[in-house]
This record gives sequence, structure tokens and C-alpha cells, in this order.
Amino acid sequence: MRKVLNLSLAVIAASALLTSCNCFSKMMKKTAQGTTATCAPELVTLKGDNAVTTITVNIPAKAFHKYGVLKVTPVIVSLIDGTEYAGEPRFFQGEKVQDNYTVVPFSGGTVTMDVAIPYNPSMRLSQLVLKAEAKCLKRGNKIKNFTPYETPIYVTNGVSSLQLMADNYAKVAIAPDAFQRVTNISETAKIMFTINQSNVRSSQLTKEDIKALEDFIIANSGDAKKKVGDVYTQAYASPDGPLALNDRLSKDRGTSTHKAMSQKFKKDKVPANTKFDINAMGEDWEGFKELVEKSDIPDKALILQVLAMQKDPQVRDREIKNMSAAFKVLAEKILPELRRSKMTVNVQVEGLTDAELKEAVATDINKLNVEEMLFAATLYNDNATKAKIYKAAAEKYNCYRGYNNLGVVLANQGDYAAAKAMFLKAASLNSTDPYVINNLGVVALAEGKKADAAKFFAASSIPEAKYNQGLVELANGNYAAAARTLDGYNQALAELLNGNVAKAKQQLAGMNTWRANYVKAVIAAREGDANALVSNLKAAIAQNPEAAELAATDVNFYNYFEHAQFVEIVKVKVKMKN
Repeated sequence: MRKVLNLSLAVIAASALLTSCNCFSKMMKKTAQGTTATCAPELVTLKGDNAVTTITVNIPAKAFHKYGVLKVTPVIVSLIDGTEYAGEPRFFQGEKVQDNYTVVPFSGGTVTMDVAIPYNPSMRLSQLVLKAEAKCLKRGNKIKNFTPYETPIYVTNGVSSLQLMADNYAKVAIAPDAFQRVTNISETAKIMFTINQSNVRSSQLTKEDIKALEDFIIANSGDAKKKVGDVYTQAYASPDGPLALNDRLSKDRGTSTHKAMSQKFKKDKVPANTKFDINAMGEDWEGFKELVEKSDIPDKALILQVLAMQKDPQVRDREIKNMSAAFKVLAEKILPELRRSKMTVNVQVEGLTDAELKEAVATDINKLNVEEMLFAATLYNDNATKAKIYKAAAEKYNCYRGYNNLGVVLANQGDYAAAKAMFLKAASLNSTDPYVINNLGVVALAEGKKADAAKFFAASSIPEAKYNQGLVELANGNYAAAARTLDGYNQALAELLNGNVAKAKQQLAGMNTWRANYVKAVIAAREGDANALVSNLKAAIAQNPEAAELAATDVNFYNYFEHAQFVEIVKVKVKMKN
């Protein structure tokens, strides 16, 4: 690869046209030797949307005339179709010139030229040249305008578009279902007691909640998919008497509840295997606190303060009773609600099996609820069935997750236009869902709208969005940021583009995709390892024949374009001009 540029050629050629004066004659004698330039990177390289490099020119003493002006325009010339892509020109002036260009001292020095030209695919096989124009501002010069040098000056080859080797498959995200194989349902009922009493009054056994509890047990018994639990009973006392008395009351209330309810269950033909789990809870200070917090008692802040400050139940009881006005309200409204037995029956409900879900999908999908539909879709690998299920969930239940997930299926099939319509429908139903937001970003990225995609990904909290943001950073040439959020092959590529060759090689070592093998071949070419280049490139082409076409126009393989094994692998003989 050529690294040295003799800028003097341009100046000499320009001076030949300026025969009316000797403005450049002294400079020409000096620039013929010693003026050099280097490029960093050595190849013009695609970074973000631009082909970039930086040219550094070292100019010896007495080489640049004090009255000379040089206009230098970087141009990438496609060797595919001959199209020329010009960058921003740079102007250099001698130290006697009264202008605002970059001054080149008569004593010599170093100047740089940053090259950034919007990328076009035809640049892939190209050359970077400099087109020079010169003029002299010394009095007596008859040529006032810039005079071009008819032959451009070759700088280097380009453009290394390794950035485009990224696997740009952005991750669409399925909105999760809330399906549970086993769910719990429950019913509760209460038996209330009078102060200091533990007997169950007959009026308590005829209440609606007692009947509802019995009906619940009966309705859920005898079903193989339902397991009725014990009657979990918690018996309490109100915290307004001696601690020992309240403990005894709590225990007695639990016992009497068990006895009364057992007799009632037998009479009402509640399944005989129904069991009781009796728990004496003692004084119900937590229930007391909860009821006070929800009440409109004027002094409730003071009562709650006492509860918070005093940990001893007996001290709490005494302090609250000392607030006579407040205690009267408590005795009438709060404490009676705490003298109770609370009965809870839990039922475990076994949901549909995978086989039953699949049967429903095949015969009558509409009998499934929305969560069952969304879960059922995960049981299939073929996109047609997944799409059918998600469409049913979306249309029957107007479910944003159904629309979103249908969009994911369409995106995975490459139909981003149809996917976008589904994602937009999902967003109309739930515009803040992170899965929907991420997927809108994926569509924007597929449409080339990187800025819009980045906004969507930044607004989503799911891992897929973080990864996808890395793809945007990679496409924008922000390789360090990309490496922090990507993983796998794309992370290795970002590390390589960021100059971390050793890390990239380590990550790529265990990968065997065509892209990974191709990039390993590029690294081998840069390191001068012909054997590794050949073996990795062979592997890449075997996995994807299009890799041969890429290699045939890849400037990274420039030094091997005449290599016999390279030509044999690629099947195309490529030659670039020097």
C-alpha cells in the first residue's frame, strides 16, 4: 500500500503553466525532494456515512514560495463506474500572502488534510487522488486565477467498507404473555363475635358470605383440574383488654368457629373431605392500625403515633384508653370489627396443557382467553401458525400485544411494511409499551431512519432496545459506544473498527459464520498472514458464495489481488492502479 505522497509533483506541474514568472522556481527546486505525506488510516475507510482519512504532509524548509497559493481537492474516483466524488478543498498559502488560508512557512512544516466524503457503494473499489491548482500572488504575475494540474495525484486506495459487514438484523421483541399454568382463586367469609365472647351466634351462620364460601367449595370440588385447599381460619381478639384474656379469646373463637362451621358444612352437604386449619392470632394490632388509617377519626394521627412509639401491647392499650374521647370512637367503630374469625379457602386451578392448547388452536381458537392465545403461539415454530394465533388475539380482544407480536412475525419474514402497520396499531392501543417502542425503532432502522430509530430505542427499557441502539452507533461510526452495547459477532466487529484488534480476534476465534470468517480473513490480510487469509476466506465463500464477490472488490485484500491462491478462491482477477 502506498503511504508516501510527493506533493511536489503537483506544484511542479502547476508551475510549468506559470511561465510568465519565477514565482515557484525556487520552491520547485526544493520540493522535488523531501516533501512526504502519510494517510491515517492508510486506507480510506467508511466511518458512519462518510469515507474518511487524514493526510499529513511534511514540507521541508524553503519548499513553499512565500507568494504561492495551492488549492488541493481530495477526490475519490470509482474504479467501478468512473464516478468522481469530491471532498472539501483545502487552500495553502505562503507566508507573504494576505489571505486566511493555511500558512506554510518558508521554513517548512507540517499540514494536515481531513478527508470526509459522503459514501457511495461505487467507492468500494476506488482511488483517492488529489487535484491540485496553483496561482501566484507576486507582483508581475500575469495569471491571476488558479491553474489546474491536468493529472491528479494518486494518494491511496479505498474505500474499506468493513463497517458494512455488520449483521444488521435488529432485534424485534415479542410482548410477553401472562399465562400461568396454575392459578389460584379464593373466597373468604367472616364470623363476628361480641366483646369478650367466643360463642358463634346463629345469625352469623346465615350471612351471605358464609353461603358464598360453601358454594365456592362445592363448585370447585370434584374437578380433576382443581385442588380445594383447607379452610384457613384466623381467629382474632380486639386489643382492648388484658393480653392473657385476648389470647384465650382468640383460641376459643377459632375452636368454636371450627365446630360451628363443621356442623353447617355437614348439614349443607359441603364435601366431607373439607379440612380446617385453625390459627389463634391473638390481639389484632395490624388490623387495628389498618382500620384507623382508613377511618375519618379526628384523632387518628395521634393514635397512629402511639402505635408507632410503643412496642409493648399492654402499654399501647393503656395509652390509647387514656385518650378518652378517641377511645370512645374506637370502641364504637373500630374494635368491634376486630372481634372475628376470618376464613379463607384457596383453590389451585390447573390450566390447559400444551396439548389442549394446540387442540384448541386447531379446532376452536376463539374459546381460548387472550393469555392462553399469546402463550399458545410460543408452542409453534412455523410463522403461519404464530401469525394465525396472534391475529386472533389481536382481533378478538383488541389486544395490543397481539398486534405487536403479529408484527414481529411479519418482520421476521422480511415484510417490514406489513410489520410497521401492526406496530402502529399496537402503539395506538398502548403507546408506552417498551416492546412496541423498540419494534417501531427496528422498522425505522430498516427504513434507514437512524435518528428516528435511536429515539425509539432510547425510549425503550428492554434488552433488545439496548442492543439495537448499538447497531445505530455502529452505523454512525461510534464504534466504542457500539462495542459497549452489542454482543457476539457485531461486538467483535465494533472492537476491530475501534482499533482493538487483539480483542476482536479473541472474540471471533470461536465463531464460524460466513461474516466472522470473512472478517478473520481481512485481519489476516492486514497482518500479512496469507495462510490464514486463504483458509478463512475459503470457509466464508463455502458458507456464502457472495463472499467471493465482496472479496474481489475489497481493498483490504489489495496486496493479495495478484496472489495465486486468492485469485483461485475468488475466481476473479482484480488489479488496481498505483
